[in-house]
Amino acid sequence: MPSTSRVRVFVDADVLTSPVPRTILYLARPLSDYELVYSPYVETEAERHQKAAHIPVSTLRERWDWQIVPDAEIEDIAGLSDTDHKDKPVLAAAIAARATFVVTGNVRHFGAGDLSAHGLSAVHPGLFLRHHITPETYREVVEAVAENRAREPRDPLAIHEQEIAVHLPALFVAHRDLFGPPSPDATHRPPAVPFRGVRCVRCARRLEDAQASTTGLCDICRTDTGA
Repeated sequence: MPSTSRVRVFVDADVLTSPVPRTILYLARPLSDYELVYSPYVETEAERHQKAAHIPVSTLRERWDWQIVPDAEIEDIAGLSDTDHKDKPVLAAAIAARATFVVTGNVRHFGAGDLSAHGLSAVHPGLFLRHHITPETYREVVEAVAENRAREPRDPLAIHEQEIAVHLPALFVAHRDLFGPPSPDATHRPPAVPFRGVRCVRCARRLEDAQASTTGLCDICRTDTGA
């Protein structure tokens, strides 16, 4: 986590719908270097896809005072051409909100041309969190989840290897042994496309070289992290 300034992150609907990424992102936020926003369109899409038994995203927003920003008209954002049609309202709102990142489980839905034209990156939540929360913050958040949870698993190591490994694989890899050796069958499957865009996922500098497109890191951050 190289900076103390807060980077603005726009949260996609699929992240809001998924309890594990959503919980870690929002619990770690006060202890980290980012702020989270999303739009009414995203909230509507998230609630449309939520399981019936889950607390509606709008209720969580009101309870925890999550920040919401206005929707944007696609027509007001110049040149959105290679982003999937249903995700253009997401990207348009992120651009209008001056976000640096869109955190999404569907990075491939956001066009490289559109992201480049407007100076953003789309990044998987696991990769984003890997570079924006410290080991101490990660431990504190997972232990808080374990302490307050009514369902299994309620042990930090079990949460780490059974849930984080599945939903936030890059974060799991970064802190693999933090709670002790994980079981041999702890598996993680990195997303096919974890990053796309023109901002370093760690420091938000403009990316200038081809290697950055695979790591999501600028040359300085690759050196700092050994990536």
